[in-house]
This record gives sequence, C-alpha cells and structure tokens, in this order.
Amino acid sequence: MPMNEDKIRLRWYGNGKVSWWHLLGTKLFSFVVATRKRLYKLGLLKVHRLKVPVIVVGNITAGGGGKTPMVIWLAAHLKSLGYRPGIISRGYGGKRKVEPMFVTANANPSATGDEPLLMAKKTQLPVMVGKDRVKAAKALIQNYPVNVLIADDGMQHLALGRDAEIVMLDAKWRTGNHMMIPAGPLREPLERLNSVDLVVFKGMIEQQHHYDFAIEAIHQLNHVNALKDVSDFRNKKVVAMAGIANPDSFFSLLSAAGMAIVKQPLPDHHELSEADFEPHQDTLVLITEKDAVKCEHMNFSHVWVVKMQVVVPDNTQQAINELIERVMP
Repeated sequence: MPMNEDKIRLRWYGNGKVSWWHLLGTKLFSFVVATRKRLYKLGLLKVHRLKVPVIVVGNITAGGGGKTPMVIWLAAHLKSLGYRPGIISRGYGGKRKVEPMFVTANANPSATGDEPLLMAKKTQLPVMVGKDRVKAAKALIQNYPVNVLIADDGMQHLALGRDAEIVMLDAKWRTGNHMMIPAGPLREPLERLNSVDLVVFKGMIEQQHHYDFAIEAIHQLNHVNALKDVSDFRNKKVVAMAGIANPDSFFSLLSAAGMAIVKQPLPDHHELSEADFEPHQDTLVLITEKDAVKCEHMNFSHVWVVKMQVVVPDNTQQAINELIERVMP
C-alpha cells in the first residue's frame, strides 16, 4: 500500500495526527454536503423517481465496506424470489467513450471498471455503468425488462430517487474516528445511519446484521475447471495479492484457512499487468475475483483465483426479505 494511503488509514482508523488543515477541510466538506442535501430537500435540485423500485447499496465511508459482494448476493437473492433485477454502477476507474455503457460478461474492464464487470459475470444479469446514475438507470429500464434496480454505491447520488437504502460497513474499521473527509473517513455525518433502512457489516459482529465470507473454490487463472483444494496451498510459500479497498479481509480469510501467506496489498482498482506477477514466477500466487477480471488476457499457471461465497445469517436475510417486501409492489 502506498505511503500516503498508510498515513490516511492511520489518521482515519488509528491514532494518526489530525492537523488543523484537515479539520478545516472537514468543515468545508461538511458544509458542501449539507448544502447539497438541503438543495435537494427544497426541490432546487431535482430528485428523479423511476418506474421501478430502487434499492441503494452504499456506504457513508470512503473506501470499501463490502458493497460489491452484497450487490451480487442481493441480485441473486432477488432473482431467486422471482424478481427481475438490474444493476447500475458508476463504473469507477473505467475510461469509456460511451455513457452510459451496458456491461457484458466479456467487456473490457478498463472501460467498465472492475467491479461492474465482476457483477455482470457472477450474476448474469443486466448491468449498466455511468457517471450519471439516473441516465444509467433509465437506459437499463428502457432496454431490459427489469422490475427492480440495485444501485451500487449510490448513497450520495441524491438525484437518484430510492425506495430503500442498505449501508455497508466494514466490521474491523467501522466508522473510524467518526470524522468527515479529510480528517476522517465519513462521506456523510454519522447520524445519517439513523435514516437508512438497514446497516449490514462485512464481517461478523454480535447483535448486528452482517455477512461473512467462505472460500467456495480456488481455480487456476482463466481456467475455472482447473481446481485446487485449500490444503494444496498449506505448507507452501504463497503470495496473496489483492487490489481491493481493504485487502486485510482477503488475507485474513486465507490465514484462517491455514495458509502461511506473503501479503502483497495493491491500491484499490489497481490495473494488474504481467509485471505484477513476474517476480513470483516460482511461487504460487492467490488473487481475488475482482482482480482476476483484469487478467483475462494472461496465461500464468502459478496464479490462482479465490472464489468467495457470501454467507448471510438467517436474521440478516430475514431483515433483507422484510425490506424487499416493503419495497416491491
């Protein structure tokens, strides 16, 4: 992880120094957030209501809170209940010539962004990316017979009307020092949690709604039928590489499975290249599914992909079912 990210994480989640200019920046940011929200509330900025219900899965903190796995799980769950969900996302990191853009399972991640491409691959449902979520949503509704939309990371996109909000928080980091950007990790004031429909933690917390991860399978990069058991990675040198917001969650999962790993965190949305793997040609390398979608042009026999399964406890699933019943006509 780059040094500046280390400093930010220490300030936000540890005992790092919060300087006067961080506090000044926080005051300015808080003012902008509050003013923008007031303009929407007064009707001076328009909130667009859509023809189908919208469920927002987002967070009030910067960085990952487990949104993507929840979006994928929720989409599959809605489909299992007989609904026809579609997904909209900003497509962070994607450089597109067309806005909005429909994401196919074989799309170029440099255009779509890695997370939307992973969603399209794993759900086999319509996914639309666009900086303007309203345009993306309308395009999806117009072109596909969806009857409910999941908005990935749409909490602060206030132009998009919504019928329910699910906020994701990381069980380890939670809300950090409870301060807003840049002094802390919050995109919105902490009391925003009081107005959302559901708060779900990535990682187990007693008496709180949460989900956890389990290793479903480990397959060779770009060869999904070439499988290895978890035990094949024990008692061997294994490099764990992760370009996700909170790589420690991936590393912890592998360690809990009995692997002695060499951790190699990368910046979130890092564009993996052959050069990242070349130093480890004689070592087994494990990567995330999110990173694997950016490696489809590579052929490395020593690189393996950890396919993770989201495990949702019964009480959390029941709360989500109740939310769906309220939202769906």
